[in-house]
Amino acid sequence: MALRRDSFAFTAFLGALTALPPLSIDMGLPGLPAIEATFADAAGQGPLTLSLFLAGFAISPLICGPLADRFGRRAILLDGLLLFSLAAAACAFAPTFTILLVCRMMQGLAAGACAILPFAIVRDVFEHAVARHQLSRIAAVLGIAPMIAPVLGGWVMTVSDWRMIYTLQAGTGLLLLVVAIGMLDESQPVDMRRSLNPARLIESYRNVLTDRAFLGYALLYACAFAGMFSFISGAPSVLIGSLGLSTTTFALLFGLSSCGVLIGSLLSGRMSQRHVASRKIIAGGLLLTVASALAALTLVAAGAMTAWTLMPLMALTLLAFGIIAPSTNHEALQNLPHVAGSAAGVMRSLQMAMGALASATIAVLEPFGHPALVMTGLMTMLAVAAGAIFLWMLPSGRKPVQT
Repeated sequence: MALRRDSFAFTAFLGALTALPPLSIDMGLPGLPAIEATFADAAGQGPLTLSLFLAGFAISPLICGPLADRFGRRAILLDGLLLFSLAAAACAFAPTFTILLVCRMMQGLAAGACAILPFAIVRDVFEHAVARHQLSRIAAVLGIAPMIAPVLGGWVMTVSDWRMIYTLQAGTGLLLLVVAIGMLDESQPVDMRRSLNPARLIESYRNVLTDRAFLGYALLYACAFAGMFSFISGAPSVLIGSLGLSTTTFALLFGLSSCGVLIGSLLSGRMSQRHVASRKIIAGGLLLTVASALAALTLVAAGAMTAWTLMPLMALTLLAFGIIAPSTNHEALQNLPHVAGSAAGVMRSLQMAMGALASATIAVLEPFGHPALVMTGLMTMLAVAAGAIFLWMLPSGRKPVQT
């Protein structure tokens, strides 16, 4: 029995696919010290398991996007889920740290393939306000992953070891694979398939990268994501290092603030149901992003920062991202149904590259300044950059979608 495309089960399945990357990253955080203790050559190198995963994730969409345009979404998804499960299982049984790193990169490649396809599938199946509403529901499911993944990883470490974390990830991939095999229909019509001829591939990417709407909204989304990732990267140093919170209190506050993405996504979906134009939704989210980031920076600069004054502003920033994300994804792909897979791939790669750059910037600048000032300053810069990109988009002549 196939999943009905207007059902919650269909939305939950697509949301679970997009949640594979945060599940694979955040769930493993509590196990990093144990990994370093397991392998003699891994001392201080645990974060490499995240770096290699992100490297694979950033590369994969550029490869799998065109493949999905040529062979269909379902075939690439099945291959991606199979590779994800096998790579996670290999991580669980890795005899050396080097093999673990290689397997993590393969897992990242597979997760990247799986994570881009829901956006292409939505573009295949839905239009306009319905598509934006569907994307907001997927984003709401995605927003749950960062809240539960670290807690789940911590629970696993209390009853087992770090290898069980990867075993559970393999089981999750296998479960999604079974569902996809038995219940997911192909969404891309055969007459929309694209050739893998190099000239056609170059033409596909030329179409994507020269589309003003795609370029603008993809960059806007990447800046908004990088701003959120700046908080994720800087929060441990600020809350635990500077403010002296316990790890338990940190996990609680971090989880509560992550609810902002979920709430923002639900608000975006409600506005889409009421036929609020995409640009109005994005404009409102950007105003909230700039205001909350600037307020946090002012608070830190004035020396008035506490966990209880900073975290509500961070929650508002995450809420704003939840509002922005569905509409920017929809608008970026709206003009490109014939190369939706390639476009989604470029968008995800740009998103991860900007997130990685923000994380690296935090790591480089923190030793030279106050961690909270570095974090909020970078968030403010990225929020302003996203707003500038939006203003650049306004004279494009493209009318906002009203239906």
